[in-house]
Amino acid sequence: MYSRLTSFSALAFSSLLISSASAFDAPLSPEAVREAYFLGRHNNQSTLSFFSQYVKTLPAPDKGAYISEVEIYTPYAQLIEASRRRTGSYSAQQAELDYRHGHDKLYVRIRINFTDTYGSLELYRSAKGDKQLSGRDEPLPDFYRDFRVGLSQRSAQSREDQWIEPLRIILQPSFIQNSNHFPFIPQDLGLFSYASANDGSAYAYSTANGYVYPTGWLVWLVYDANDVASDDATVEVITTDGQHVSVPFDLSRLR
Repeated sequence: MYSRLTSFSALAFSSLLISSASAFDAPLSPEAVREAYFLGRHNNQSTLSFFSQYVKTLPAPDKGAYISEVEIYTPYAQLIEASRRRTGSYSAQQAELDYRHGHDKLYVRIRINFTDTYGSLELYRSAKGDKQLSGRDEPLPDFYRDFRVGLSQRSAQSREDQWIEPLRIILQPSFIQNSNHFPFIPQDLGLFSYASANDGSAYAYSTANGYVYPTGWLVWLVYDANDVASDDATVEVITTDGQHVSVPFDLSRLR
């Protein structure tokens, strides 16, 4: 089993984005809610620069599935996205009310792309006739069989890395290879989720849109934000073919 740890050059941030209190936190103060609201309403280069801190792109492996992107959505980042996507007379006061009516969650998005050696086109044709014509006997790609995904942090007591139990794992088919920042608000998952870990689905696999086939999966891990410390965290993806992908995030430097 091998690991791929990505290295990333430091980004220069404006004073609007970095302050002595700029760490992942929950619940958010009224001042933090207001900051996030206005950054989202600006919807300019500063907004795009903010999101660039939260997504990491990984190199492709020699073979097997391609874990291509990992993105974290803190409550603060979710507020920016919600404000950015709201049109009309959406006010800072309404943003505060919307936030207080919700529950702080932290979301992790993992993009897994099919490749020539995992989930190639012949493997995700679902019609029986297609399978017979393809002459392929390989099993269909099965997320719950082929992958283990999670978020880990080092315990202050034992000094050992421990996985944090997610509230939910949600699986969506993906129809593009890469997106960098993926626009998202929590309500989207209710509209577009394809499968969850508890519904008995073996894999996300579809012939949606006629002859357009999925190119992979978006995996969403949902956490109670209060279960995650403002400290170093690692998103981990372990595959049955020997990949162990570790993607570090310093939550003390994220809002």
